[in-house]
Amino acid sequence: MNQCKRILIVDDDPNIREALKAYLEFEGYEVRVAGNGKEALALLQINDKPCLILLDLMMPVMSGWEFAKIVEKDAMMGQIPIVICSAFVDKAEDIKARGHLSKPLDMEELMGLANECCPAK
Repeated sequence: MNQCKRILIVDDDPNIREALKAYLEFEGYEVRVAGNGKEALALLQINDKPCLILLDLMMPVMSGWEFAKIVEKDAMMGQIPIVICSAFVDKAEDIKARGHLSKPLDMEELMGLANECCPAK
């Protein structure tokens, strides 16, 4: 079975990106970060695909909504589970997401979703 342990964090707040990255790396995940949807799409084109995308909605350049629409239409990227991590989760009903986490994030809930999407075995 695939043992993917890669997570992509897409959030325009550098403090949130770095805190989540440090926490998830401590938990054994390989983490990539992007400051907006455009950066995230570029990473998805050049790197190994993650097992999970943690997606903020309100970002400059390319919002989470715009990013999700592009990803959902792509045959390969559309298979990657997305978890919305935003203060505006109630506005994400049009995104096919595996889960929704309100900011500030509940780390126990986050780890549950990460373990579900990126099983160790």
